[in-house]
Amino acid sequence: MQYEDILYEVRNGAAWITINRPEKMNAFRGQTCEELIHAFNKAGFNRDIGVIVLAGAGEKAFCTGGDQSAHEGQYDGRGTIGLPIEELHNLIRDVPKPVIARVQGYAVGGGNVLCTICDFSNHRRVV
Repeated sequence: MQYEDILYEVRNGAAWITINRPEKMNAFRGQTCEELIHAFNKAGFNRDIGVIVLAGAGEKAFCTGGDQSAHEGQYDGRGTIGLPIEELHNLIRDVPKPVIARVQGYAVGGGNVLCTICDFSNHRRVV
């Protein structure tokens, strides 16, 4: 899968999954959720990965929840009603690796939930 909304990088045994929509304060849309699900599965079941870091691009926001401008009343993912956010939440909780939320900037709504369900959160103060 080629990613458009996220970045995926492996460094020193850690998979870095970064929501890469800083112009939308890293708000997620259906495509973002699909890519996150794919990336968490990829990292979670790779024996060379020891930890997963979830981050948001830029300095303003970790994630501000669902992108209300992305769907215009329709879901932009698999053609079902609503985002597959429950599937993503379950995967983050159940993946067999510790997940660290690297939080810098705002974590609002669904973004706050992403932080909460991770195993650890590392909050950086942005001045």
